[in-house]
Amino acid sequence: WEHGSGPCGPCSEIYYDRGPEFGCGKPTCGVGCDCDRYMEIWNLVFSQFDSDGNGHYERLAKPNIDTGMGLERLACVMQDVGNLFEVDTVAAVLHHVEHIAGKTYKQNEKDDISIRVITDHIRSTVFMVSDGILPSNEGRGYVLRRLLRRAARHGRMLGIDHPFLTELVDTVIKSSEQGYPELREHEDYIKKVIGTEEERFGRTIDTGLAILNNMIDKVQTEQIKSEGKLVLSGSDVFKLNDTFGFPLDLTKEIAAEAGVEVDEDAFHVEMNKQRERARSERMAKDISGWSADLFGELTAEPTRFDGYDTLSEAATVVALSDGDELVDAIATDAAGESKSGVLVVLDHTPFYAEMGGQVADHGMISSGGAKLKVTQVKKTPKGYFVHTCELLDGTIRTGDPVTAAVDEARRMAICRNHTATHLLQKALREVLGEHVHQAGSYQDEKITHFDFTHFSAVSGEELAAVERRVNEKIFASMPVVIQNLPIEEAKKMGAMALFGEKYGSVVRVVDAGGWSTEFCGGTHVKNTAQIGCFKILSESSVAAGIRRIEATTGFGVLRLLDERTDVLARAAAALKANNLKDVADRAESTVAELKETGKELDALKAQMAAAKVDGLFDKATDVDGVRIISAYLTGTGADTLREMIDKVRDKAPNAVTVLVGSDGTKTMMAVGVSANAKARGLKAGVLVKKIAAIAGGNGGGKPDFAMAGIRDTSKIDEALNAVPEIVKGELDL
Repeated sequence: WEHGSGPCGPCSEIYYDRGPEFGCGKPTCGVGCDCDRYMEIWNLVFSQFDSDGNGHYERLAKPNIDTGMGLERLACVMQDVGNLFEVDTVAAVLHHVEHIAGKTYKQNEKDDISIRVITDHIRSTVFMVSDGILPSNEGRGYVLRRLLRRAARHGRMLGIDHPFLTELVDTVIKSSEQGYPELREHEDYIKKVIGTEEERFGRTIDTGLAILNNMIDKVQTEQIKSEGKLVLSGSDVFKLNDTFGFPLDLTKEIAAEAGVEVDEDAFHVEMNKQRERARSERMAKDISGWSADLFGELTAEPTRFDGYDTLSEAATVVALSDGDELVDAIATDAAGESKSGVLVVLDHTPFYAEMGGQVADHGMISSGGAKLKVTQVKKTPKGYFVHTCELLDGTIRTGDPVTAAVDEARRMAICRNHTATHLLQKALREVLGEHVHQAGSYQDEKITHFDFTHFSAVSGEELAAVERRVNEKIFASMPVVIQNLPIEEAKKMGAMALFGEKYGSVVRVVDAGGWSTEFCGGTHVKNTAQIGCFKILSESSVAAGIRRIEATTGFGVLRLLDERTDVLARAAAALKANNLKDVADRAESTVAELKETGKELDALKAQMAAAKVDGLFDKATDVDGVRIISAYLTGTGADTLREMIDKVRDKAPNAVTVLVGSDGTKTMMAVGVSANAKARGLKAGVLVKKIAAIAGGNGGGKPDFAMAGIRDTSKIDEALNAVPEIVKGELDL
């Protein structure tokens, strides 16, 4: 057996004879025939040669046996069925797809393809989600997203016009839970992930498909060809992907069904341009982003990180940059002004570089008269720790011996938050369920953010339980033991790894009292008691199926306590409460008093409005049988104007009322037309536009009531004086 270059050798194959009814009937039919009679179920390759692919074979230093049994093929044999889709566990899912689609398998080949695609993909995705994979745009997450979206699209091809994949989850779990009981345990979580992704894709595909189909129609109609083939332009496909999130693979699949190809080269050119634009923006925001390019040509050994064991040590400057290019020396200017954006690479360092969600250390680098304040540290792909510094004084040169000292208090605060994050993850899994997985984290000296998979808001009771559990482990003074272990040994300990992360053969394991065990390269306290205490600040959604808890520890909790005590003290003083305990009661009684006062004020305003209305009739004028009532009322808001006009309409059915009011922040005009006046062709919306325009205003409304804003208050009188003439012009005489 061989496949191009690489290991190869003799093989022993086991076949199952399915009987002549599966054969081709040819006299020469036998093992190796293209028909379905002889099915290979097992293959053992005795790998003993290394082939160069050109007929030359070298003996392997360590020959081996590679054995592979086809589980699905063996299931077909054991159940005496024609193919995988007829095996009982898979057939149950296929029949459910038939039921939802209202189709019968083996009646239409095109429908059969869609039914098989959905059956296969929903089985795969249920297991993937149960294993902690979430839909994303890269890695395993992208494979999951592609499978789900392809299944959803084939559902539409079968005429299924609603989200349906979660309905199939039950059948997949029921068919497989005997061998995989964790599927039932994660059932709700699996449905949430799949349902959310299908719903999101439903919005994408509706818009994207319409645009893509138009593109394909245009190509077919105008016969847009390249090398004799119908081709969809790469720029169009990129716009579809960039604007609507329509994936390239799906575009290719749909286009291929229509006999159209995609100009992938042009698509990738556009994608690279976008990445370059994004990269340039990142570089502009963070000077350390240039470090990989600036120090890419260095041939020195990678920076050795000693910060796990020491916070201050002697080191040597390996390279310097001013942010634009490598230099031999950097000095402050003649006036002694400090210089920012100085990049320093040392042969070894106690400074932790930003990674794994943990921020970089801050501190000082000093050498003779040179003093540099370290504000950021990043690690390049070649392993150089680039310290972004502000040169406070003196001159720093390549080759200078320096003392590198980390800000110890800040490092300790970061350690407290990082170790607390590990405890938080374990507590969340205990309180919410084993489906909780880390989806991102961030720790600095003030707070920790922890993002995790969960599809509903965490209740107040659950948050309290999580917080209490973390604090119990802090107060238990559990030792935090850090070891470098072979990865398999670490996994046997139950250490949790970040899904999708790449790890070497030896991993760093952080164990807190045997309760929380995780792979981690960050810095930590030596005992949970050093965390002091733990307080959750907030819980929120950051993405579909992803929640975030923000928390603080140690002095952060004390600062929070001081801030809240200060707020309570100021509230107590404002509410004239005797002590802090009385603040809540005093606030409740004050709110009740304000509500009562508000009711009294509303009643008083109504009385005043009624009194003002009576006075308005005294100055009314008559225009061909229509009573014109107008006034400018300072200290009167829009609501009061509306009430007054309602009262005028009730009292005078043949009136037009124009009132201008000001509440101190804005000036408004209100126009009301009573029933009889409206019957004569007058409309409030028309009148308010013409009257308000004189004072630089504009507005509109219904035939019986309309409002407008007034910009030029100096012309209010002019506008009100023009009301009779404007009304006369609008009357049906």
